[in-house]
Amino acid sequence: MSSSTFNSDRYLVIVLVGGLLVLAFILLGLELFLRNQASGSAGDKQYRERFLHGTAPWVAFGDSHVEGGLLSVAWLDNLGKASDNLETISDKVSLRLQRGGLQGVILPADPQIFSFYRLSAKQENRIDALRSDPSVSLFILNPSYRQYLEKIFWTLVQKPIHFFVGENERTEQYEEADSWNRTIAIRVQLHTPVPNIFDLDAADQYRKMVQALKAHGLAVCLVRYPVSHDYLLAAQKLDGFENAEKFFKSVSSNLNAHYVDLSEILPNEIFDDPDHVPYSARGEVTAFVKERCNI
Repeated sequence: MSSSTFNSDRYLVIVLVGGLLVLAFILLGLELFLRNQASGSAGDKQYRERFLHGTAPWVAFGDSHVEGGLLSVAWLDNLGKASDNLETISDKVSLRLQRGGLQGVILPADPQIFSFYRLSAKQENRIDALRSDPSVSLFILNPSYRQYLEKIFWTLVQKPIHFFVGENERTEQYEEADSWNRTIAIRVQLHTPVPNIFDLDAADQYRKMVQALKAHGLAVCLVRYPVSHDYLLAAQKLDGFENAEKFFKSVSSNLNAHYVDLSEILPNEIFDDPDHVPYSARGEVTAFVKERCNI
């Protein structure tokens, strides 16, 4: 064997081993990040236990506005989960309804339910993941996280420091890089409902979900969750948000369900995120929901 052939083979081995090490580093980074995120939101295991075995007479469904906005207490099991879209919420309502033991259900009346990115999200496997034991597989194989893996992958490749600093440090870096107003503009644009909400198949699905709950003799409360005043001002300039509000009010009126708008109940200065309830205000918001839903 010539020296050039030997050197070429050795080079290929080095490249292959190096590529495998980089891939292993990226997969490890993804796994650690996902586990950290789950741990920070009380963990998938606790959520699964609450969903499958919780005994509170009322349950709340929705996305991160619900997950981070309400406490699970004696009268309420908070079954909100970040990014859950209407399809997933409807499936979860049906599954929880089968177990019985409920007096009422709190459904989200937030406009972003009818935004394009929520309507188009692929979440077919979320219910299967909920039923399976999360301890038996890697988080990177969990269908609940599949839609985020590409984004997390490129963040890890381009800005790995984001995965090795604390949450407060990441928040400070984010706030330094992007102004509060720019963040609001991005969030409002992302959350803007699509046109012609009343004619959407998703709107019909929402109505049928409420009808099914009422047919089972359950009380239903539609809740719009608190956002910052700055976010609300930006949203009010767009017709999509007004149309979504009209839709939820029409469902409330036509199907005899409570409609509760809490979007303005918290002072603007306590928000450190434009459209999510601050951690310190969850108890207050939970109390408001109980009072205004007549629970």
